[in-house]
Order: sequence, then C-alpha cells, then structure tokens
Amino acid sequence: MQKPPVTSDFTIHLPTLMLLAVVVMGATAAIMSVFGLSQRVYRGYWWWVGAMWLATLGAALHGLRNLWPVAVVPACLLVMVWPVLITTGLRRFFSRDRQFSSTRIDVALYVACYLGWLACWLASAPQPIRSLAYGAGSLILLLYAAVFIGKLDDFRRSPALKLLMAVMIVQAAVPMLRLAGMFSQGAGALPAQSLVVTGVVLPLLLSMLFTVYLCLVLTHERTVRDLRETQRQLRVLADIDMLTQVPNRRHFEELATAIVGNGAAPPSVLMLFDIDHFKHVNDNHGHAVGDAALRLVARCTRDTLRTRDVMGRVGGDEFMLLLPGASVDDALHVADRITRNLDLASKNFPLPLSLSFGLVQIHTGESLAAAQHRADLALYEAKRQGRRRAVPARQDGPDTVFGESRSLGLDPL
Repeated sequence: MQKPPVTSDFTIHLPTLMLLAVVVMGATAAIMSVFGLSQRVYRGYWWWVGAMWLATLGAALHGLRNLWPVAVVPACLLVMVWPVLITTGLRRFFSRDRQFSSTRIDVALYVACYLGWLACWLASAPQPIRSLAYGAGSLILLLYAAVFIGKLDDFRRSPALKLLMAVMIVQAAVPMLRLAGMFSQGAGALPAQSLVVTGVVLPLLLSMLFTVYLCLVLTHERTVRDLRETQRQLRVLADIDMLTQVPNRRHFEELATAIVGNGAAPPSVLMLFDIDHFKHVNDNHGHAVGDAALRLVARCTRDTLRTRDVMGRVGGDEFMLLLPGASVDDALHVADRITRNLDLASKNFPLPLSLSFGLVQIHTGESLAAAQHRADLALYEAKRQGRRRAVPARQDGPDTVFGESRSLGLDPL
C-alpha cells in the first residue's frame, strides 16, 4: 500500500514574527541604554541609542499598518532616519577627524528621500511603486552612511568601522533584492506585510544587532586608546622635567645605565655642568628669570648634542650628559660649543650666563655612580679655578687626578 506524501503544515505567522522582531529590537535598545547609563561613554553614543529606539518604534508602527493604515507614515519616517542618526553619532564620536560632508547635508538628504516616498504614498501609487520609492530612499541613505564611514580618518585602523560600513551596504542591498524578486514574480505575488517584514524589519533587526556590538567595540577602542594616552602622559610626567623638557635624574640614570651596560658599551664620557652663580640669578632677578635661564641652557644644550647623546636635569641648575663613543677631547669640544651657543642666545637675556663643566671618561667596568662622583669632583674643581671652564678628571691611581682645564665660550668673563 502506497503511503501518502508527507507534507509540512509549518508556515511563518507574519504578525508573530513581527512582534518577536520588535521585542528583540526593544531589548537591544534597552541594553544600549543601560550600558550608557552605567559605563563611561563618549560623544555620539546617545545618538546611536536614539537611533535604536526610533527604529524599534518604527518597526512597531509597521506592525499596526493593517489595523491603522496611516501608521505607515510615521513608521517610514522613523525607520528611514536610522542611517542618519548613526552617521550623526559618528560625527560626534570622531569629531576630530576630517569629514567630507556636514549635518545639514545629512538632514537635507534624509528629508528628500522621505518626501519622495511620501509623495508616492499620498498619490496612492501602486504598492510596487511605493515599495520602490521607499527602497530607493533607504538605499541612498545607507550608501551615504557607508561612504561617510569610509572617509573617516580612523577607518583604515579600525576593524569595527570597516564592519559597520559592510553592515550598511548589506542592509541597503537586502530590500532592493527583495523588490527585484517581487517584480520578477509579478506585482501582486507578495503581500505588503510580507514585504515589510522580510524587506524592512528583519534587515533592520540584524543591522541593529551588529550595530550594538560595533558601537560597543568603538567605545572600547576609544577607552583603550585614551588609557594608553593617559599612561603615556603619566610616563612623560614621571620621566621628563617639565620646566626644561629633558629627562629628570631618575630617567637619565635609567637611560645612561642601559647605554653603559656594565662596561659593554663603547667608551663614553659623562659630563656634569651647572650655571655659574645661579643663586644670585634667582635672588637678584627672581625665580621667573631663573626658570628662563634653565630653559635657555637646556635648549642650547639639546641643539648641540647628537641624537644618541643623553641629557638630564639632575637637580637645581645641574645638568648631566652622557656622550657614547666619545673621548675627553670630544667632550671638551662639546662643552665649548654649548657655551658658545649660550653666549649667542643670551645676548638679549637680562644678564650674562656662563657654565662650568666637570667631565670624566667612564672606565671599563666602572659603575655610573662612581663616574658621577668623579664628575662632581671635576665640576667642583672647575668652580675653584674660576668658573666658565671645563675640567676633566682622570683615574691614574687611588685618588682622582684632574687634567688641564679649558676656558670656554666667546668672551671669558
């Protein structure tokens, strides 16, 4: 006996599907709202939240079109604004990026697309024509949003923006493909409710789900970037002397120790210098002039050094230099160039400035602290000999031996 063919009685109940879609959209918008209220968010975030709530309300109004046909007017108004509000949020979120258009253009394009559909609806055009007008308007707005995303400066380095642009393009293509299928089957092949559910509400629902994730990713990216920038700024504050913009003592010692490397680095010279009679500068001319003198000395020194040389302010008016791969004669030449640069730069300064240097060749296996001690003794000797000069310190035995001092600058005081 032949069995009857098996048939499926399963059919999709469109009103139920519409209700489920609206519930999921509302839950998505609620999640975004709760996140925004409980976490740190950035400019533009609430435009995205508003877009989701308006899209949810528009989808709900679409579900009432059989009971209240006029509901389609506000429904299309709310759904079509989706890409515009997403774009507006991106404008605020990436306010520092170059933007190829303006908010006025966004609004003008949205109004033109909506009025084009509304004119067809008011003229009681056939359903395929109205659907085509709505689909064309949505296509223009979504592609416009995709182009806007692609023009952002952060687009190349942000995977979230690339995926968001892809979501906009796919959302624009789905209703047009649905319309093409409708025309190929005949104008009356698909009921209006089926076209709204499959061509408008479901693509919008999927787009919302992706957009929620991408908006949270963008927020996370911005948070991580801000955290890194904060850490960088804290590192700068911890490592750099803010007055002179050179490494402070701790950071200088870190850099110098890394270069010296327990004697593994090439022969290096350590130089310690300060401003002569700096206490009198502060006492007689004020601390503002003293600070200006420190900045001027730091600038003249930086302009003289090589890229691999290390400079640091080690306290008060004292500065320290590490010259990798240099000899004592090289260091004396550097000290003379720094002083000459300072002589030229301080011509318009309220008072003449001069420097005294103590310098040492770092021996193999010598610690940085030991070299600093010898450089400090050499600087003291330069002060004793009359200032404005450089004195090298040599280690020829158990006691420090000073080499021949050299007068520095253009016009000795």
